[in-house]
Amino acid sequence: MLNKIEKHIQEIFETLRNPGLLLVSGNAPPDIMTVNWAMLGCLWTRPVFMTPVKKARHCYKLIDEGGVFTVNVPRKDLFNEIAKISVVSGRETDKWSEFHLHPVKARKTETYIVGDCGIHLECRVILKSPIDPAFLDKGIARQIYDGQEFHDMFYGEILDVYET
Repeated sequence: MLNKIEKHIQEIFETLRNPGLLLVSGNAPPDIMTVNWAMLGCLWTRPVFMTPVKKARHCYKLIDEGGVFTVNVPRKDLFNEIAKISVVSGRETDKWSEFHLHPVKARKTETYIVGDCGIHLECRVILKSPIDPAFLDKGIARQIYDGQEFHDMFYGEILDVYET
């Protein structure tokens, strides 16, 4: 598994910075959110993708209930779609239709991948942890949150990585 991740790590990080990755969770119907903050690492000898998600997000509920999500790395220009997805709620909008994206059943988890993306990570949640403001750098807390709700971190064991 680590060899598969290493093969794509530079592309994942470059895309994470700009324009961002697409996370999919749920299956009836699945929802999409933009990911611009994340970490890849090894935890308890397992490859893990870690990302913060606010409780207010529709994806939060779907990840929490389903226990799985996919991370999708666009290889074509989806900059406008990714920017717009980040400000539209999946509770009121079918983002798949709205942004002309195509859900494809994931191989190993009960959710979907974005068929328009080229690299996919399928993840199973192994830990959810709130970001504790007591341990957060005060400058970051003021700059990012400024009285707003803090994120919870979802740690997803990477079960598969593949290209489409």
